[in-house]
Amino acid sequence: MRSFVLFIIGLIIISCNEDQLNLKNPNSYTEDTYFTNADQCLQAINATYAGFYFQGLFAREYYFIFDLMGNDAEQAPPLQGALSEFANFTFGPGNEHINRLWRSYYRIILRSNLVFDKVGKWVPTAENDKELRTRILGEAYFLRAWSYSQLVSLFGRVPIKDSWEDRYEFTAPRADSTAKIWRLIEKDLKQAISSLPYHYDDANKGRATSGAAVALLGKAYLYQQKFTEAANTFAILENPPYQYSLIPEFEENFLSYNENNAESLFEVQLEHVPGTNTWYMFGGQEWWGGGATHSGRAMEYGWNDWQNVFISDAAVEAFTYNDETGNNYIDPRAAMTFYGFPAKGGDTDFCNNCTGGAKPYPFQVSGNRWKKYNNYENKEKEGLPEGSINARLIRYSDVLLMQAEALIEKGNFNKALYLINNVRERAGAFKYSTLGNYENAVKILRRERQIELCGEQHRYFDLKRWGIIRTTINNEKQEAGRGTPFRPKDLLLPIPQTEKDLNPSVAADVKNDWN
Repeated sequence: MRSFVLFIIGLIIISCNEDQLNLKNPNSYTEDTYFTNADQCLQAINATYAGFYFQGLFAREYYFIFDLMGNDAEQAPPLQGALSEFANFTFGPGNEHINRLWRSYYRIILRSNLVFDKVGKWVPTAENDKELRTRILGEAYFLRAWSYSQLVSLFGRVPIKDSWEDRYEFTAPRADSTAKIWRLIEKDLKQAISSLPYHYDDANKGRATSGAAVALLGKAYLYQQKFTEAANTFAILENPPYQYSLIPEFEENFLSYNENNAESLFEVQLEHVPGTNTWYMFGGQEWWGGGATHSGRAMEYGWNDWQNVFISDAAVEAFTYNDETGNNYIDPRAAMTFYGFPAKGGDTDFCNNCTGGAKPYPFQVSGNRWKKYNNYENKEKEGLPEGSINARLIRYSDVLLMQAEALIEKGNFNKALYLINNVRERAGAFKYSTLGNYENAVKILRRERQIELCGEQHRYFDLKRWGIIRTTINNEKQEAGRGTPFRPKDLLLPIPQTEKDLNPSVAADVKNDWN
């Protein structure tokens, strides 16, 4: 649904002085008169999706922030400034990208609340418009829930703004508990599940579905350690009318020609549109970008382009482990994830589909570098930051592994083993005959998530909810000779300085200038 990423036109509000003629322009609109038909209501929800492209999120910064903090990626010398602070855990409340991340989440929430207010008041007469209204509201519930799930995971007790009238509230206090925020998320997602379709036609691919809402609800339960609810919720996706499955080729999940496939539950739609501004990701989202919706990831991560990051040593090492007989084993997903040293499983050829055939990867010069989400099998260079590979937010393999995790916590190792082996078998890895005891099952599950989802911005959130992020990151950084940067206060991101400056209620609730 490439059309939904076009940004909503600004509403024109014309005011008149008392000494001017009191005439009303029939072609002007206000927020109270605009949303009266299907096209206008669609613009409201499309503008809500547009929040994904704002600074801090998927046009550019999101992949840097969470790959670096989760130690899937390591900073390379070209990466400087505020983004490099995430690699070294030297950021503070004034970090520009944390401020932008916060604003973009709340932008999606604000626009979702507008949808609830304006589309909620729309009274369509045609039956298909009634169905459309229900769907649009369901999409807004999903998008607001996703934003709050990110905020509560990153910042803890954030202000709750759950109505359009809250846009006038500049002194909203922080929620008195994270549980209150999670309850709102659960409520929104249950509403989304009942309001959204199971699938869309080609023109609307990429919109939130009922299945995406089910998966996000299961994830919300998992993050709260509600393991029974999580396992039961994820299990819903195994049966009709849901039809998710692992696609045969692991690598095709990260290329532009197999997007929104059977394994996809939700993706941010990214595409370079000719004629738009290549550099919009640096602040031109709704001002000078011309409606651009591409990403800079392939260019910025690319070893033959800007070379801003390596794949981390810890991530590379995770692909080498012992099989059930105790022999050294290199997981086949290594060669699908990074170019690099063959002894570590890295791919040593690139441009296999280019004119002229494969070229040797110069790993001795470039080290271990990203293959996942890059186009180097099809072209030698990106050339410009105009990436068109969708960001996969929820894949079915992620769902199966979250379901397996919940089942392990409930003691159901047999079903968990089956799910883990499904994920491994698709990638060509050996199947486990047993998960062993609880400690071994947890070890296998956590390694499986690290390998399968490497470079997909999951590991930071996983390590946090498992309660092992500080020791894990510091141990990995020490082994790589990069010190022990993860501080106790880094368990939550700092409340942005801009929020504290504008909101005295939040500022008064912040301890030690952090959170």
